[in-house]
Amino acid sequence: MTSAYNGPSAARLQALLARAACLLLDFDGPVCRLFQGYPSGDIAADLRAYLAERGSPVKDPGLITGTNPHEILRATTNGELAAGLELLLAEAEEVAAHSAEPTPLAARFIRTAAGSGRVLAITTNNAPAAVAVYLKEHGLEGFFGQRIFGRSTRDPALMKPHPDCLLRAIETLGVRPGDCLMIGDSAADAAAAKAAHVPFLGYARSADRVARLRTVDPHPVVIGMPGLVAAIEGAARPTA
Repeated sequence: MTSAYNGPSAARLQALLARAACLLLDFDGPVCRLFQGYPSGDIAADLRAYLAERGSPVKDPGLITGTNPHEILRATTNGELAAGLELLLAEAEEVAAHSAEPTPLAARFIRTAAGSGRVLAITTNNAPAAVAVYLKEHGLEGFFGQRIFGRSTRDPALMKPHPDCLLRAIETLGVRPGDCLMIGDSAADAAAAKAAHVPFLGYARSADRVARLRTVDPHPVVIGMPGLVAAIEGAARPTA
């Protein structure tokens, strides 16, 4: 049985947000459910078929049996095939973005956070073009501008839990890691934030998803968006 978890107090959430001049948001989870209309398992099957047609060797056959297309992208040892997989996956994610399901209250959180003077950026393992499609279709692109830091197309190993996308965000924005707060929904997000020395707040859709966010460290985890929206609406503006 999953033990009860109530999440951090309103005061703690407000304190975390008050210290953060820059919010680094994971995309698939805190912002939307990217594969709600185009299941990731279908995309993974297409990537497996691409590899099978080309007889590609993989580092670990176990990585290509699941429904996570990002794990399949990591699996091949052939640079040319990896580039082909990257292109297929990026195109599929862009298609998926059109039918992605918004995370309830995420848009309100984004608008309030931006209105409070915080800088917002996306740090994600997804393709930047897919993020841009979703943000534009939901009227959120103005809150992020060009601050979308997706996976590197040159090396799948740089996906989270590697901190690459966070480090690129920090360098581009000219902010200190400690002045940021990353909000993510996976252990890989937590590990990437830790490696980049960025404070981390976990986001879970439900209580049964909390444990996987606390495997790296006992990070605070908020369940659903209502508490986070209330906290950002009550938090002080970030200090300069």
